[in-house]
Amino acid sequence: MKTETIRTLGMAGGIIALAGIAAWMGLAHGCEQPQSSGVIAGHVSIDPELAGKVSPTDVLFVIVRRPGNAPRPLAAKRIDHPQFPVAFEISSKDMMMEGSELKGMVDVIARVDKDGVAGPAQPGDLEGRFDKNPTLPGSTNVEIVINKVH
Repeated sequence: MKTETIRTLGMAGGIIALAGIAAWMGLAHGCEQPQSSGVIAGHVSIDPELAGKVSPTDVLFVIVRRPGNAPRPLAAKRIDHPQFPVAFEISSKDMMMEGSELKGMVDVIARVDKDGVAGPAQPGDLEGRFDKNPTLPGSTNVEIVINKVH
């Protein structure tokens, strides 16, 4: 192969990699979304086999975080005394860091928390994930089934 061809292929690969990173972070040029699209909405239901494990004092957290099991959530919605199925909507108002925007690829998780304290899952907590994780803000048909016991 000629040196010019190798250099051209290397540059093209670098551009494609940068475009992929920009898209993952929601920064791709021309991908600006209207203000209202920075929302993720859907429903959380519970596997019938686990329904008996939910008590009236439990709290449902719908959590948005970066893909790859990022330790800190980007946004969270707390729902006291959930009655399943539960509708939810998460927007930039629910961001953990005030002034941040909900954008880029994210994972959406729902957790029934036994002690009602936000934080890592504890034994006895119930959890489910959106089957199509990762997703983008603007997704309005996010269906999560709680089907795992910690």
